[in-house]
Amino acid sequence: MDRLLTLAEADTHTAQLRPLGAETVALAGALGSTLAMPLIADRPFPPYRRAMMDGIAFAADTLPATGPVIFAGLQAAGDPPPESLPSGQAWEIMTGAVVPDDCDTVVPYEDIEGGRPTAGFKKGQFIHEAGSDAAAGAVLVTAGSVIGPVEIAATASVGLTEVEVFRRAKVAILSTGDEAIPPGVAPQPWEIRRSNGPMLEAMLVRRGNDVVFHDHAPDDPEICGRILDQALAKCDVLLICGGISKGRRDFIRGLLEERLGKPAFHGVEQRPGKPLAFWQGLPVVFALPGNPVSVLATFTRHVLPALSRLEGREFLPLKVRMNEAPAPLPKFSWLLTVAMGPDGTLLARPPSNSGDFISVAGTCGIIEIPPGGPAEAFDFYPFP
Repeated sequence: MDRLLTLAEADTHTAQLRPLGAETVALAGALGSTLAMPLIADRPFPPYRRAMMDGIAFAADTLPATGPVIFAGLQAAGDPPPESLPSGQAWEIMTGAVVPDDCDTVVPYEDIEGGRPTAGFKKGQFIHEAGSDAAAGAVLVTAGSVIGPVEIAATASVGLTEVEVFRRAKVAILSTGDEAIPPGVAPQPWEIRRSNGPMLEAMLVRRGNDVVFHDHAPDDPEICGRILDQALAKCDVLLICGGISKGRRDFIRGLLEERLGKPAFHGVEQRPGKPLAFWQGLPVVFALPGNPVSVLATFTRHVLPALSRLEGREFLPLKVRMNEAPAPLPKFSWLLTVAMGPDGTLLARPPSNSGDFISVAGTCGIIEIPPGGPAEAFDFYPFP
C-alpha cells in the first residue's frame, strides 16, 4: 500500500469523476435515472382556472341575497368553457372542471342549504387559478434531479414520451479467493461460501445498475488475469473483492497496474476497509478488501458516491445525530454500521470484526465517525 489517505483526501480523487454521457430513453424506463436536461413547462400550470371542489360556481357580487340559486347548467371536468353566465345564476361544477371567467367563487355541495350557499364563504375560494403553479417556460425539474414517480408525472404532464437522462453505469463484479466456493456447494470445514458478489449485485440492482459481468477468480495470477481482462472489456465500473492487501497471494494490484497503471490511491485511514484502492479512468476500478463488512462499508462510503457522479448527480450524505454515539477511534475514521430503531433513532450495530457479516443483518447504512474528538453530527450513508 501507498501512503494512507484521509477520507477527505480520497474524496478529492473520486470527486474528479464526470458523467458517462447522456441518452434518450422512453419515459416508462426513466425511473431512477438522472435528468440530463431541465424539464420545461410547455404551458401554464394549471392551464385553466380549475375547480377544486364539486359544487356550484358563480359571481359572488351578483348572487341574489335570498332564495334558491338558479342553475344555468352543468360544467364537468373535460368540458370546454361554457358561454356567459346569466346574472344571478350559477353553474353546477365538478372538481377539475374549467371555472368560467365570469365566476369568481366555488362553494362545495356540503356548504349548500336550501338551494343556496350558507353564509361565510369567501370570494375566490376553491379556484386554482391558471398559471398559479408555474408559468409557461418555467423550469419544473432541474437537470441533475433523480427521476422518481413525481418527476415521471411532471414529465408526462408536459407531453413528453421520451426524456434525456445521464447514462447509468454498467458494472462488473469480480470476487477472488481459493477459500470461497459457490453457495450451492457443500463446503469443507476450511472453506466459506461466496457472499460478497451476491451482496454487491443486490445493492447495484436495487439502485438500477446493470451488472454486466459477475465472476469469481481463484488465487492464480494467470487465471485471474484472463478473467480480469473479460471484466474490464465489458464495464464502466469494475468492483473487485479481495486480493488487494499485503498477503503473498494478494496480486490484484499488480495485475491492474499491468493494465491500467498505478492507482490514484491505495490505502485509506478508515476502519474497516483500509486497503481500498481506486483507479480513475474508464473503466473506473475499485479494489475492495475481501472481508464482507469491509466490502459493505467501502461500497457504501466510496462506490455509491462515485456511481452517482458518473450518472450525473451529486451524492450528499445525510447529517444525523445519535443518542449514544460510540467513542471514536484515535487515528482512523470509523465506518460504523447502524440500524434504525422503532422511534427513528439510529442505533450502532458494530460487528465484532470485519468478517462478521452476521451481526450487520438488519442494518440500514453506515455513519462516518471521524477520528479523535467528539462530534455533534455524523455523515450517514444509507444502503440502496
